[in-house]
Amino acid sequence: MPKESEAKELYRQLAREGVYEEAHFDPVEMKKVVQMVEEDYAFGKRLRELPKPNWRVIFNIHYDVLRELCDQLMRLKRQKCNNHQGVFLFVFLHFPDLELDWPFLEKVRTVRNQNKYKGLDISLKMWKEIELKLDLYIATFQKELNSGVKR
Repeated sequence: MPKESEAKELYRQLAREGVYEEAHFDPVEMKKVVQMVEEDYAFGKRLRELPKPNWRVIFNIHYDVLRELCDQLMRLKRQKCNNHQGVFLFVFLHFPDLELDWPFLEKVRTVRNQNKYKGLDISLKMWKEIELKLDLYIATFQKELNSGVKR
Protein backbone atom coordinates (compact mmCIF):
# COMPACT_ATOMS: atom_id res chain seq x y z
CA MET A 1 0.00 0.00 0.00
CA PRO A 2 1.57 3.30 -1.07
CA LYS A 3 2.37 5.89 1.55
CA GLU A 4 1.13 9.45 1.18
CA SER A 5 4.57 10.51 -0.08
CA GLU A 6 4.18 8.10 -3.01
CA ALA A 7 0.72 9.39 -4.01
CA LYS A 8 2.01 12.23 -6.20
CA GLU A 9 4.35 9.97 -8.14
CA LEU A 10 1.62 7.39 -8.62
CA TYR A 11 -0.71 10.15 -9.85
CA ARG A 12 1.91 11.34 -12.36
CA GLN A 13 2.39 7.76 -13.57
CA LEU A 14 -1.35 7.27 -14.10
CA ALA A 15 -1.57 10.64 -15.87
CA ARG A 16 1.24 9.56 -18.21
CA GLU A 17 -0.71 6.37 -18.89
CA GLY A 18 -3.69 8.51 -19.92
CA VAL A 19 -6.23 7.43 -17.31
CA TYR A 20 -7.46 11.01 -16.76
CA GLU A 21 -9.72 12.63 -19.32
CA GLU A 22 -11.47 15.94 -19.71
CA ALA A 23 -15.12 15.79 -18.66
CA HIS A 24 -18.19 17.92 -19.12
CA PHE A 25 -19.66 19.48 -15.98
CA ASP A 26 -23.46 19.66 -15.79
CA PRO A 27 -24.75 20.80 -12.37
CA VAL A 28 -28.26 19.44 -13.03
CA GLU A 29 -26.88 16.02 -13.95
CA MET A 30 -24.60 16.09 -10.91
CA LYS A 31 -27.48 16.84 -8.56
CA LYS A 32 -29.43 13.88 -9.98
CA VAL A 33 -26.47 11.52 -9.61
CA VAL A 34 -25.71 12.72 -6.08
CA GLN A 35 -29.37 12.30 -5.11
CA MET A 36 -29.36 8.68 -6.33
CA VAL A 37 -26.07 8.03 -4.51
CA GLU A 38 -27.53 9.47 -1.31
CA GLU A 39 -30.52 7.12 -1.67
CA ASP A 40 -28.12 4.17 -2.07
CA TYR A 41 -26.21 5.31 0.99
CA ALA A 42 -29.39 5.59 3.08
CA PHE A 43 -30.37 2.08 1.98
CA GLY A 44 -26.92 0.75 2.87
CA LYS A 45 -27.19 2.31 6.32
CA ARG A 46 -30.58 0.65 6.86
CA LEU A 47 -29.07 -2.73 5.95
CA ARG A 48 -26.64 -2.34 8.85
CA GLU A 49 -29.63 -2.59 11.21
CA LEU A 50 -30.76 -6.02 10.00
CA PRO A 51 -30.54 -8.87 12.53
CA LYS A 52 -27.94 -10.72 10.42
CA PRO A 53 -26.52 -8.22 7.94
CA ASN A 54 -24.40 -9.27 5.01
CA TRP A 55 -21.27 -7.15 5.53
CA ARG A 56 -20.01 -7.80 2.02
CA VAL A 57 -23.17 -6.31 0.50
CA ILE A 58 -23.05 -3.39 2.92
CA PHE A 59 -19.39 -2.76 2.18
CA ASN A 60 -19.96 -2.85 -1.57
CA ILE A 61 -22.83 -0.37 -1.37
CA HIS A 62 -20.74 2.02 0.72
CA TYR A 63 -17.69 1.59 -1.53
CA ASP A 64 -19.77 2.40 -4.61
CA VAL A 65 -21.18 5.47 -2.87
CA LEU A 66 -17.69 6.64 -1.92
CA ARG A 67 -16.32 6.10 -5.43
CA GLU A 68 -19.28 7.75 -7.15
CA LEU A 69 -19.02 10.80 -4.91
CA CYS A 70 -15.33 10.99 -5.82
CA ASP A 71 -16.26 10.71 -9.51
CA GLN A 72 -18.56 13.68 -9.03
CA LEU A 73 -15.86 15.65 -7.23
CA MET A 74 -13.66 15.07 -10.26
CA ARG A 75 -16.46 16.49 -12.43
CA LEU A 76 -16.22 19.72 -10.45
CA LYS A 77 -12.65 19.92 -11.79
CA ARG A 78 -13.87 18.84 -15.24
CA GLN A 79 -12.04 15.52 -15.12
CA LYS A 80 -13.00 11.85 -15.21
CA CYS A 81 -11.24 8.53 -14.76
CA ASN A 82 -12.30 4.89 -15.03
CA ASN A 83 -9.51 3.67 -12.73
CA HIS A 84 -10.64 3.55 -9.08
CA GLN A 85 -7.16 4.19 -7.74
CA GLY A 86 -6.87 7.12 -10.13
CA VAL A 87 -10.19 8.54 -8.92
CA PHE A 88 -9.15 8.38 -5.27
CA LEU A 89 -5.69 9.78 -6.05
CA PHE A 90 -7.21 12.71 -7.93
CA VAL A 91 -9.54 13.61 -5.07
CA PHE A 92 -6.78 13.15 -2.49
CA LEU A 93 -4.42 15.47 -4.38
CA HIS A 94 -6.87 18.04 -5.78
CA PHE A 95 -8.95 18.56 -2.64
CA PRO A 96 -6.26 19.11 0.03
CA ASP A 97 -8.65 21.08 2.25
CA LEU A 98 -10.56 17.85 2.88
CA GLU A 99 -7.48 16.45 4.69
CA LEU A 100 -7.99 12.92 3.40
CA ASP A 101 -5.99 9.89 4.48
CA TRP A 102 -4.46 8.34 1.37
CA PRO A 103 -3.62 4.99 3.03
CA PHE A 104 -7.26 4.68 4.14
CA LEU A 105 -8.58 5.25 0.61
CA GLU A 106 -6.08 2.72 -0.68
CA LYS A 107 -7.07 0.22 2.03
CA VAL A 108 -10.76 0.47 1.10
CA ARG A 109 -9.95 0.06 -2.60
CA THR A 110 -7.71 -2.94 -1.88
CA VAL A 111 -10.40 -4.63 0.24
CA ARG A 112 -12.88 -4.09 -2.58
CA ASN A 113 -10.50 -5.59 -5.15
CA GLN A 114 -9.73 -8.59 -2.94
CA ASN A 115 -13.46 -9.15 -2.59
CA LYS A 116 -14.28 -8.73 -6.27
CA TYR A 117 -11.30 -10.54 -7.79
CA LYS A 118 -10.10 -13.01 -5.14
CA GLY A 119 -13.30 -13.94 -3.33
CA LEU A 120 -12.37 -12.42 0.04
CA ASP A 121 -15.50 -12.04 2.12
CA ILE A 122 -16.08 -8.98 4.30
CA SER A 123 -16.42 -9.77 8.00
CA LEU A 124 -17.99 -7.68 10.74
CA LYS A 125 -14.47 -7.04 12.07
CA MET A 126 -13.29 -5.74 8.69
CA TRP A 127 -16.38 -3.57 8.38
CA LYS A 128 -15.95 -2.09 11.86
CA GLU A 129 -12.35 -1.12 11.03
CA ILE A 130 -13.53 1.21 8.26
CA GLU A 131 -17.14 2.09 9.10
CA LEU A 132 -16.66 5.39 10.95
CA LYS A 133 -14.10 6.82 8.55
CA LEU A 134 -16.15 5.70 5.55
CA ASP A 135 -19.20 7.50 6.94
CA LEU A 136 -17.09 10.58 7.65
CA TYR A 137 -15.66 10.65 4.11
CA ILE A 138 -19.07 10.16 2.52
CA ALA A 139 -20.49 13.06 4.57
CA THR A 140 -17.45 15.20 3.73
CA PHE A 141 -17.77 14.50 0.00
CA GLN A 142 -21.51 15.22 0.06
CA LYS A 143 -20.87 18.56 1.74
CA GLU A 144 -18.11 19.46 -0.73
CA LEU A 145 -20.31 18.56 -3.69
CA ASN A 146 -23.22 20.58 -2.36
CA SER A 147 -21.00 23.63 -1.88
CA GLY A 148 -19.25 23.07 -5.22
CA VAL A 149 -22.45 22.98 -7.22
CA LYS A 150 -23.60 26.25 -5.62
CA ARG A 151 -20.40 28.09 -6.60
